[in-house]
Amino acid sequence: MKNLKLKYDIIVAGAGIAGISAAVKAARLGASVLLVEHYGFVGGMSTAGMVSPFMKHKVNDETLVRGIFEDIENEMINRKGMIDNGFYASSFRASAFNLLNDANSTLLLNAQINEVIKEHNNIKAIKVLVNGEEITIEADVFIDTTGDAQLVYLGNFPWVKGDEKTGKLQALTLFFRMAGIDVKTVTEYAKQHKEDFFDWMEYDFDFSKIISIAGFFSFVKRAIAQKKLQEDIQYIFFTTLPDSGEGSFNTSNILGIDGSTSEDLTKAELLGRNQVHQVVKLLQEEVPGFENAILLETAVQVGVRETRRAIGDYIVTGDDIKFAHKFDDAIARGCYGIDIHGQKDEDSRMEHLPEGDYYEIPLRALIVKDAENLLVAGRCISSTREGHSALRIQPTSAATGEACGALAYLAIKQRKKIREIDFKEVQKLVEENISKKNL
Repeated sequence: MKNLKLKYDIIVAGAGIAGISAAVKAARLGASVLLVEHYGFVGGMSTAGMVSPFMKHKVNDETLVRGIFEDIENEMINRKGMIDNGFYASSFRASAFNLLNDANSTLLLNAQINEVIKEHNNIKAIKVLVNGEEITIEADVFIDTTGDAQLVYLGNFPWVKGDEKTGKLQALTLFFRMAGIDVKTVTEYAKQHKEDFFDWMEYDFDFSKIISIAGFFSFVKRAIAQKKLQEDIQYIFFTTLPDSGEGSFNTSNILGIDGSTSEDLTKAELLGRNQVHQVVKLLQEEVPGFENAILLETAVQVGVRETRRAIGDYIVTGDDIKFAHKFDDAIARGCYGIDIHGQKDEDSRMEHLPEGDYYEIPLRALIVKDAENLLVAGRCISSTREGHSALRIQPTSAATGEACGALAYLAIKQRKKIREIDFKEVQKLVEENISKKNL
């Protein structure tokens, strides 16, 4: 990576999949880009959160998200770290580092953004704390891909958080990985006890591909009654990973937590790790196929689904998702439906789009209201809670990040404000993600 400078064309805050996509896109086009990340590695929820697999992003076998996202996938496949839509966090981390390096973008890791310096509604610089030293770094365009909308928050630009009526935030989940699972025994049990699993389960298992198993309701219910399992656990869900006998678990269910505060995140880590211990013990002692299974690792951090959302020039709504709305200034597409992991006293929701349909995401949802040079992508995109619950997944986050990178580059190249750029020019640069050739 290049040596750190004190002025860049573009600063991207947050090196999750949205930030990586934004930085790679802009740097490939020729802009000088700094990607700032508080961990010592990149990937965000894809690595620190160990979130795998990628959620649905295909319609009629046509991939809706290509571009940088597909480059990341291909890198992982070449490293034998991905099969179907499942991947190893370590493979994602290495692949993303390679793409960023090849694009000639600059990384600043182990860095905490402390302050946003503004002149009216224009961000001039950010103050970053690195090893106890505060550094001021300037840029012409800023992209907030922090998940928690930190630049929006620190810059005092408009944002919202949680449910519009109740303020509730989605449940958190600490992912974990196990090895030594006898997958065939587990699937045989599932076939013989379908009533113990979700009705969306499919039982024509192909052991050369990713397998998803979700339920074990009777085990969970009994363990809770016996005080062996924390009562917020509702089911056990895992997907197999590229190596046989390994599974990635999306099971812990951490409620009543605000993932944007240090105090609550600390509580979440303690609750999550206790839940993981209980689930692993239950699996090893009672569930067929897990007799010789071991816990390999837990995620570096608890997975956060929802905190702050920017208010942009357009706010993507639940209706935009449910009714598959299309936009003239579309820069990305998705087909993942509304997915809200409910808090206490709140029902969870999982709503699918009609088969074969998809929605589009307008460029205006990436532009922060009242800000002259601030864009958002990924989890903090401008949306209602319903809209956000569909847009937050990794493929869509990559697509919105890439669009931010393209828009920021055009603003730099043409020496214009971000709102002065013709959306059709952005569309040309992200054509792979909006092409209707095969739809």
